[in-house]
Amino acid sequence: MERFQRVELAVPRPGWLTAGSIRLAVLSLFVVLVAMLRPRLTPGNAGWVVLAGILFALGAAGLLLVATRRVALQLPFLDRTERVTDALLLVVRRIGLPLLGLAFFLLWAFVYIAVWWAHPHDAFRGLEEHPRFADFFYTSVSTAFVSPPGDIVAHSRGARAATMIEMLTALALLGTYVSSFVDWHRRSDPEHGREILVAPPGQADEH
Repeated sequence: MERFQRVELAVPRPGWLTAGSIRLAVLSLFVVLVAMLRPRLTPGNAGWVVLAGILFALGAAGLLLVATRRVALQLPFLDRTERVTDALLLVVRRIGLPLLGLAFFLLWAFVYIAVWWAHPHDAFRGLEEHPRFADFFYTSVSTAFVSPPGDIVAHSRGARAATMIEMLTALALLGTYVSSFVDWHRRSDPEHGREILVAPPGQADEH
């Protein structure tokens, strides 16, 4: 019995395997799976793909609104504006970077398909006559990191405007996601036996 008691049943997680690395691996897996899609688009069926993207965006926005409202009702001692803001940040944090990033990449892939559908011969340079969905997804992922692809170039004014707007929204989305991890937390004061509020680094001097 003493031998069995000495057996370590809980296997600790390796130090290099952090939560951030796991999220990055999951997001990379999602990107690879979508990039492997082989169906090609034509000016005829691209409209249906755009319609599916619009329905996808509306459904995602509706779910986000419902989740934010439900969380906001559970936050006490805050006015309406603060409840909605804090609830939105909590929902964004719970969604996680993999799903949030994948939804963002897919949304802009649908936007680029819509631009190509409107002007198939002038919107982009470097696309084949019947491009794949993965080509627009590749453009979306590259542009989100402020590095538009060199082999697929935005040519029309609409495509260039969409590219610049995606880069701006990508920076805003990243800022929102990072800010959701900056929060006040309580720490017990061992000398006085009470709890005190601790601000994140950089904010303590302001208070």
